Amino acid sequence: MKMKTLFSALAITAAGLATAVSAQAASTKPVVTMDVTPRISSPMNIMLVQPADKANSYTYTYALTDGEEVTDEIPVTMCLTGSTNTWDHFYVNFSKANGSASGITVPSDTLFSFSEFVADQPTCKTGTIRIASGQLKLTDPTVGETLAANINISPKDGDPSTLSFSTASNFPDIHIRYEVKPALNDTTCFTTDSEGNLLAKCDGTAVTASGSYDGRFAINTNKKNIEVSTNPGQFYYNILWTNMTGEDQTVDVSFAASNVSAKGANAIHAYVLPPSFSGVTPENFQLVNDAIPGGSDGSIENVNVPAGWTLWANYHLSWSGIGAPAPGDIAPTCGVANQEMAVIGTVAEVGGAVHTCGSGASGYKK
Repeated sequence: MKMKTLFSALAITAAGLATAVSAQAASTKPVVTMDVTPRISSPMNIMLVQPADKANSYTYTYALTDGEEVTDEIPVTMCLTGSTNTWDHFYVNFSKANGSASGITVPSDTLFSFSEFVADQPTCKTGTIRIASGQLKLTDPTVGETLAANINISPKDGDPSTLSFSTASNFPDIHIRYEVKPALNDTTCFTTDSEGNLLAKCDGTAVTASGSYDGRFAINTNKKNIEVSTNPGQFYYNILWTNMTGEDQTVDVSFAASNVSAKGANAIHAYVLPPSFSGVTPENFQLVNDAIPGGSDGSIENVNVPAGWTLWANYHLSWSGIGAPAPGDIAPTCGVANQEMAVIGTVAEVGGAVHTCGSGASGYKK
Protein backbone atom coordinates (compact mmCIF):
# COMPACT_ATOMS: atom_id res chain seq x y z
CA MET A 1 0.00 0.00 0.00
CA LYS A 2 2.83 2.40 0.87
CA MET A 3 4.66 1.42 -2.36
CA LYS A 4 1.56 2.32 -4.42
CA THR A 5 1.28 5.63 -2.68
CA LEU A 6 4.96 6.36 -3.38
CA PHE A 7 4.52 5.62 -7.10
CA SER A 8 1.46 7.87 -7.21
CA ALA A 9 3.40 10.67 -5.58
CA LEU A 10 6.25 10.28 -8.05
CA ALA A 11 3.80 10.33 -10.97
CA ILE A 12 2.18 13.52 -9.67
CA THR A 13 5.61 15.10 -9.19
CA ALA A 14 6.66 14.17 -12.75
CA ALA A 15 3.42 15.52 -14.19
CA GLY A 16 3.85 18.73 -12.27
CA LEU A 17 7.43 19.07 -13.48
CA ALA A 18 6.34 18.52 -17.09
CA THR A 19 3.63 21.13 -16.71
CA ALA A 20 6.11 23.57 -15.21
CA VAL A 21 8.62 22.95 -18.02
CA SER A 22 5.86 23.36 -20.60
CA ALA A 23 4.68 26.58 -18.98
CA GLN A 24 8.23 27.86 -18.84
CA ALA A 25 8.78 27.02 -22.55
CA ALA A 26 5.58 28.79 -23.49
CA SER A 27 6.52 31.84 -21.49
CA THR A 28 9.97 32.08 -23.10
CA LYS A 29 8.75 31.92 -26.70
CA PRO A 30 10.30 34.99 -28.45
CA VAL A 31 7.77 37.67 -29.40
CA VAL A 32 8.67 40.69 -31.54
CA THR A 33 6.77 43.95 -32.09
CA MET A 34 7.16 45.66 -35.49
CA ASP A 35 5.81 48.91 -36.92
CA VAL A 36 5.81 49.10 -40.75
CA THR A 37 4.62 52.47 -42.05
CA PRO A 38 4.38 53.73 -45.68
CA ARG A 39 5.25 57.43 -46.13
CA ILE A 40 4.45 60.25 -48.59
CA SER A 41 5.99 59.53 -51.99
CA SER A 42 8.74 61.54 -53.67
CA PRO A 43 9.05 63.44 -55.97
CA MET A 44 5.30 63.36 -56.76
CA ASN A 45 4.25 63.86 -53.11
CA ILE A 46 1.34 61.45 -53.29
CA MET A 47 -0.47 61.24 -49.95
CA LEU A 48 -1.42 57.77 -48.77
CA VAL A 49 -5.06 57.16 -47.88
CA GLN A 50 -5.90 54.81 -45.02
CA PRO A 51 -9.59 53.77 -45.01
CA ALA A 52 -11.25 53.79 -41.61
CA ASP A 53 -12.62 50.29 -42.13
CA LYS A 54 -9.23 48.91 -43.23
CA ALA A 55 -6.73 50.15 -40.67
CA ASN A 56 -3.94 48.03 -42.09
CA SER A 57 -4.41 49.10 -45.71
CA TYR A 58 -2.83 52.07 -47.50
CA THR A 59 -3.67 53.38 -50.99
CA TYR A 60 -1.63 55.62 -53.31
CA THR A 61 -3.62 57.07 -56.22
CA TYR A 62 -1.98 58.67 -59.26
CA ALA A 63 -4.27 60.84 -61.43
CA LEU A 64 -2.98 60.90 -65.01
CA THR A 65 -3.93 62.02 -68.47
CA ASP A 66 -3.79 59.67 -71.44
CA GLY A 67 -0.15 59.31 -72.56
CA GLU A 68 1.42 60.39 -69.25
CA GLU A 69 3.54 58.20 -66.98
CA VAL A 70 4.40 57.69 -63.30
CA THR A 71 7.97 58.02 -62.01
CA ASP A 72 7.91 58.00 -58.22
CA GLU A 73 9.23 56.38 -55.04
CA ILE A 74 7.32 55.31 -51.94
CA PRO A 75 9.48 55.02 -48.79
CA VAL A 76 8.36 52.46 -46.21
CA THR A 77 9.76 52.69 -42.68
CA MET A 78 10.23 49.38 -40.80
CA CYS A 79 10.88 49.68 -37.04
CA LEU A 80 11.60 46.91 -34.54
CA THR A 81 10.07 48.44 -31.39
CA GLY A 82 9.97 45.57 -28.87
CA SER A 83 11.19 42.06 -28.17
CA THR A 84 10.85 39.37 -25.49
CA ASN A 85 13.72 36.97 -24.83
CA THR A 86 16.39 36.29 -27.42
CA TRP A 87 16.21 35.22 -31.05
CA ASP A 88 18.53 35.34 -34.04
CA HIS A 89 16.94 37.02 -37.09
CA PHE A 90 13.96 37.44 -39.42
CA TYR A 91 13.24 39.23 -42.70
CA VAL A 92 10.55 41.70 -43.75
CA ASN A 93 9.24 40.69 -47.17
CA PHE A 94 7.46 42.83 -49.81
CA SER A 95 5.47 40.67 -52.23
CA LYS A 96 5.62 41.43 -55.93
CA ALA A 97 3.00 43.91 -57.09
CA ASN A 98 -0.05 41.85 -58.06
CA GLY A 99 -2.44 43.49 -60.52
CA SER A 100 -2.74 45.52 -63.72
CA ALA A 101 -0.62 48.53 -62.69
CA SER A 102 2.82 48.01 -64.27
CA GLY A 103 6.37 49.19 -63.61
CA ILE A 104 6.40 48.66 -59.83
CA THR A 105 9.59 47.35 -58.15
CA VAL A 106 9.57 46.33 -54.49
CA PRO A 107 12.51 46.27 -52.05
CA SER A 108 14.54 43.14 -51.43
CA ASP A 109 13.95 41.23 -48.18
CA THR A 110 15.10 43.38 -45.25
CA LEU A 111 17.09 41.62 -42.49
CA PHE A 112 16.52 42.32 -38.79
CA SER A 113 18.76 40.61 -36.22
CA PHE A 114 18.54 40.51 -32.44
CA SER A 115 22.17 41.62 -32.14
CA GLU A 116 21.28 45.08 -33.52
CA PHE A 117 18.32 45.59 -31.21
CA VAL A 118 18.72 47.82 -28.14
CA ALA A 119 15.95 47.63 -25.56
CA ASP A 120 13.61 50.62 -25.54
CA GLN A 121 15.25 52.03 -28.68
CA PRO A 122 13.51 51.31 -32.01
CA THR A 123 15.69 49.77 -34.70
CA CYS A 124 14.49 51.28 -38.00
CA LYS A 125 15.23 50.66 -41.68
CA THR A 126 13.65 51.99 -44.89
CA GLY A 127 12.63 50.10 -47.99
CA THR A 128 11.67 51.93 -51.18
CA ILE A 129 8.95 50.95 -53.64
CA ARG A 130 9.96 52.36 -57.03
CA ILE A 131 7.48 53.14 -59.81
CA ALA A 132 8.40 53.64 -63.48
CA SER A 133 5.17 52.90 -65.33
CA GLY A 134 6.18 54.01 -68.80
CA GLN A 135 3.64 55.78 -70.99
CA LEU A 136 0.07 54.88 -70.09
CA LYS A 137 -2.24 54.88 -73.12
CA LEU A 138 -5.98 54.42 -72.98
CA THR A 139 -7.46 51.63 -75.08
CA ASP A 140 -10.21 54.06 -76.00
CA PRO A 141 -8.98 57.69 -75.90
CA THR A 142 -12.42 58.87 -74.79
CA VAL A 143 -12.88 56.43 -71.88
CA GLY A 144 -10.85 56.54 -68.64
CA GLU A 145 -9.30 53.45 -67.07
CA THR A 146 -8.10 52.49 -63.60
CA LEU A 147 -5.09 50.19 -63.21
CA ALA A 148 -4.33 48.81 -59.76
CA ALA A 149 -1.75 46.64 -57.99
CA ASN A 150 -1.46 45.31 -54.44
CA ILE A 151 1.65 44.70 -52.35
CA ASN A 152 1.54 42.59 -49.17
CA ILE A 153 4.16 43.07 -46.45
CA SER A 154 4.90 40.24 -44.00
CA PRO A 155 7.69 38.69 -41.89
CA LYS A 156 9.47 35.55 -43.13
CA ASP A 157 12.26 33.08 -42.33
CA GLY A 158 12.44 33.76 -38.60
CA ASP A 159 15.05 31.98 -36.45
CA PRO A 160 13.91 30.29 -34.28
CA SER A 161 10.94 29.11 -36.26
CA THR A 162 8.80 29.70 -33.17
CA LEU A 163 9.49 33.44 -33.35
CA SER A 164 6.16 35.24 -33.38
CA PHE A 165 4.91 38.81 -33.69
CA SER A 166 2.75 40.65 -31.20
CA THR A 167 -0.82 41.64 -31.96
CA ALA A 168 0.42 45.26 -31.91
CA SER A 169 2.68 44.58 -34.91
CA ASN A 170 1.71 46.30 -38.15
CA PHE A 171 2.38 44.60 -41.50
CA PRO A 172 0.20 46.56 -43.93
CA ASP A 173 -1.08 46.03 -47.46
CA ILE A 174 -0.20 48.75 -49.99
CA HIS A 175 -2.46 49.51 -52.96
CA ILE A 176 -1.22 51.52 -55.95
CA ARG A 177 -3.74 52.93 -58.44
CA TYR A 178 -3.26 54.65 -61.80
CA GLU A 179 -6.41 56.59 -62.72
CA VAL A 180 -5.91 57.47 -66.39
CA LYS A 181 -8.28 60.06 -67.84
CA PRO A 182 -8.86 61.04 -71.49
CA ALA A 183 -6.61 63.82 -72.74
CA LEU A 184 -8.10 67.27 -72.43
CA ASN A 185 -6.74 68.07 -75.91
CA ASP A 186 -9.22 66.40 -78.25
CA THR A 187 -7.45 67.57 -81.43
CA THR A 188 -4.16 66.34 -82.86
CA CYS A 189 -2.38 66.74 -86.19
CA PHE A 190 0.55 65.19 -88.05
CA THR A 191 2.38 65.38 -91.36
CA THR A 192 2.97 62.13 -93.25
CA ASP A 193 4.15 60.88 -96.62
CA SER A 194 1.80 59.44 -99.22
CA GLU A 195 1.70 56.05 -97.47
CA GLY A 196 0.77 57.45 -94.08
CA ASN A 197 4.24 57.20 -92.56
CA LEU A 198 5.12 60.00 -90.17
CA LEU A 199 7.87 62.27 -91.46
CA ALA A 200 11.27 61.83 -89.86
CA LYS A 201 13.79 64.10 -88.17
CA CYS A 202 17.36 64.35 -89.42
CA ASP A 203 18.39 61.38 -87.27
CA GLY A 204 15.75 59.20 -88.92
CA THR A 205 13.37 58.99 -85.96
CA ALA A 206 9.69 59.56 -86.67
CA VAL A 207 8.05 62.80 -85.55
CA THR A 208 5.37 61.44 -83.23
CA ALA A 209 4.43 64.64 -81.37
CA SER A 210 1.18 66.27 -82.40
CA GLY A 211 1.48 69.77 -83.83
CA SER A 212 5.17 69.37 -84.65
CA TYR A 213 7.14 71.09 -87.39
CA ASP A 214 10.23 68.91 -86.86
CA GLY A 215 9.78 66.75 -89.96
CA ARG A 216 12.37 67.10 -92.74
CA PHE A 217 12.30 66.56 -96.51
CA ALA A 218 14.86 66.82 -99.31
CA ILE A 219 14.50 69.07 -102.37
CA ASN A 220 16.13 67.83 -105.59
CA THR A 221 17.29 70.27 -108.28
CA ASN A 222 18.57 69.85 -111.85
CA LYS A 223 21.71 71.31 -113.39
CA LYS A 224 19.93 74.63 -113.88
CA ASN A 225 19.13 74.76 -110.16
CA ILE A 226 15.42 74.22 -110.83
CA GLU A 227 13.52 72.32 -108.14
CA VAL A 228 12.30 69.14 -109.80
CA SER A 229 11.16 66.86 -106.95
CA THR A 230 11.09 66.26 -103.23
CA ASN A 231 11.71 63.25 -101.03
CA PRO A 232 9.14 62.22 -99.98
CA GLY A 233 7.48 63.21 -103.24
CA GLN A 234 4.09 64.05 -101.73
CA PHE A 235 2.74 65.04 -98.32
CA TYR A 236 -0.41 64.63 -96.30
CA TYR A 237 -1.53 66.88 -93.50
CA ASN A 238 -3.72 64.89 -91.09
CA ILE A 239 -6.03 66.30 -88.43
CA LEU A 240 -7.87 64.13 -85.91
CA TRP A 241 -10.67 65.29 -83.64
CA THR A 242 -12.29 63.06 -80.99
CA ASN A 243 -15.85 64.00 -80.12
CA MET A 244 -15.80 64.21 -76.33
CA THR A 245 -18.90 66.40 -76.09
CA GLY A 246 -21.17 63.50 -75.17
CA GLU A 247 -23.45 64.21 -78.14
CA ASP A 248 -23.30 63.60 -81.89
CA GLN A 249 -21.81 66.58 -83.73
CA THR A 250 -21.82 67.91 -87.27
CA VAL A 251 -18.54 69.61 -88.17
CA ASP A 252 -16.86 71.51 -90.97
CA VAL A 253 -13.14 70.99 -91.65
CA SER A 254 -10.93 73.58 -93.35
CA PHE A 255 -7.22 73.89 -94.14
CA ALA A 256 -4.89 76.89 -94.47
CA ALA A 257 -1.67 75.88 -96.25
CA SER A 258 1.70 77.58 -96.77
CA ASN A 259 4.20 76.65 -99.54
CA VAL A 260 2.22 73.55 -100.51
CA SER A 261 -0.73 73.12 -102.88
CA ALA A 262 -3.54 70.60 -103.26
CA LYS A 263 -2.53 67.46 -105.14
CA GLY A 264 -5.28 66.23 -107.48
CA ALA A 265 -8.97 66.95 -107.84
CA ASN A 266 -9.86 65.09 -104.65
CA ALA A 267 -7.10 66.11 -102.28
CA ILE A 268 -9.30 66.02 -99.17
CA HIS A 269 -10.68 62.91 -97.49
CA ALA A 270 -12.48 62.41 -94.21
CA TYR A 271 -13.39 59.31 -92.27
CA VAL A 272 -14.97 58.70 -88.87
CA LEU A 273 -13.56 55.90 -86.70
CA PRO A 274 -15.28 54.16 -83.75
CA PRO A 275 -14.03 54.35 -80.14
CA SER A 276 -11.82 51.31 -80.69
CA PHE A 277 -9.68 53.53 -82.93
CA SER A 278 -6.04 52.37 -82.64
CA GLY A 279 -4.24 55.59 -83.59
CA VAL A 280 -2.18 57.06 -86.43
CA THR A 281 -1.07 54.05 -88.45
CA PRO A 282 -0.60 53.44 -92.20
CA GLU A 283 -3.55 51.03 -92.07
CA ASN A 284 -5.92 53.63 -90.62
CA PHE A 285 -4.46 56.22 -93.01
CA GLN A 286 -5.54 54.01 -95.91
CA LEU A 287 -9.07 53.79 -94.49
CA VAL A 288 -9.25 57.57 -94.65
CA ASN A 289 -7.91 57.70 -98.21
CA ASP A 290 -10.50 55.14 -99.34
CA ALA A 291 -13.33 57.22 -97.87
CA ILE A 292 -15.59 59.53 -99.85
CA PRO A 293 -13.43 62.43 -101.14
CA GLY A 294 -14.14 66.08 -100.36
CA GLY A 295 -12.65 67.92 -103.34
CA SER A 296 -9.59 70.15 -103.28
CA ASP A 297 -10.87 73.60 -102.33
CA GLY A 298 -9.43 73.50 -98.83
CA SER A 299 -12.54 72.43 -96.89
CA ILE A 300 -15.10 69.71 -96.34
CA GLU A 301 -18.47 70.39 -94.71
CA ASN A 302 -21.21 68.67 -92.75
CA VAL A 303 -19.34 65.63 -91.45
CA ASN A 304 -21.31 63.80 -88.77
CA VAL A 305 -19.22 62.57 -85.84
CA PRO A 306 -21.02 60.38 -83.27
CA ALA A 307 -20.25 60.91 -79.59
CA GLY A 308 -16.96 59.22 -78.67
CA TRP A 309 -15.92 58.67 -82.29
CA THR A 310 -12.84 60.20 -83.96
CA LEU A 311 -12.85 62.21 -87.16
CA TRP A 312 -9.72 61.89 -89.31
CA ALA A 313 -9.43 64.30 -92.23
CA ASN A 314 -6.38 64.63 -94.46
CA TYR A 315 -5.17 66.97 -97.18
CA HIS A 316 -3.04 65.63 -100.06
CA LEU A 317 -0.29 68.14 -100.91
CA SER A 318 2.79 68.79 -103.03
CA TRP A 319 5.65 71.25 -102.58
CA SER A 320 4.88 74.58 -104.25
CA GLY A 321 8.48 75.19 -105.32
CA ILE A 322 8.51 72.45 -107.96
CA GLY A 323 9.42 74.04 -111.35
CA ALA A 324 10.90 77.18 -109.82
CA PRO A 325 14.57 78.07 -109.21
CA ALA A 326 15.85 77.04 -105.81
CA PRO A 327 16.23 80.08 -103.54
CA GLY A 328 19.76 81.39 -103.12
CA ASP A 329 19.66 80.83 -99.38
CA ILE A 330 18.29 77.28 -99.50
CA ALA A 331 19.83 75.16 -96.75
CA PRO A 332 22.43 72.64 -97.97
CA THR A 333 21.93 70.11 -95.16
CA CYS A 334 19.13 68.59 -93.12
CA GLY A 335 20.35 70.08 -89.85
CA VAL A 336 19.72 73.64 -91.04
CA ALA A 337 16.68 72.98 -93.28
CA ASN A 338 14.86 76.26 -93.92
CA GLN A 339 12.30 75.73 -96.70
CA GLU A 340 9.15 75.59 -94.61
CA MET A 341 5.78 74.08 -95.37
CA ALA A 342 2.88 74.30 -92.93
CA VAL A 343 -0.83 73.61 -92.64
CA ILE A 344 -3.29 74.74 -89.99
CA GLY A 345 -6.40 72.61 -89.83
CA THR A 346 -9.68 73.66 -88.23
CA VAL A 347 -12.55 71.49 -87.08
CA ALA A 348 -15.60 73.64 -86.36
CA GLU A 349 -18.66 72.24 -84.65
CA VAL A 350 -21.67 73.68 -86.46
CA GLY A 351 -22.92 76.33 -84.07
CA GLY A 352 -20.33 75.30 -81.47
CA ALA A 353 -16.65 75.11 -80.56
CA VAL A 354 -13.71 75.49 -82.94
CA HIS A 355 -10.64 73.23 -82.75
CA THR A 356 -7.35 74.02 -84.53
CA CYS A 357 -3.99 72.30 -84.96
CA GLY A 358 -0.92 73.16 -87.05
CA SER A 359 1.83 70.90 -88.39
CA GLY A 360 4.52 71.02 -91.06
CA ALA A 361 8.09 70.32 -92.07
CA SER A 362 11.24 71.96 -93.44
CA GLY A 363 13.16 71.19 -96.62
CA TYR A 364 16.80 71.40 -97.69
CA LYS A 365 18.71 71.03 -100.97
CA LYS A 366 19.82 67.48 -101.56
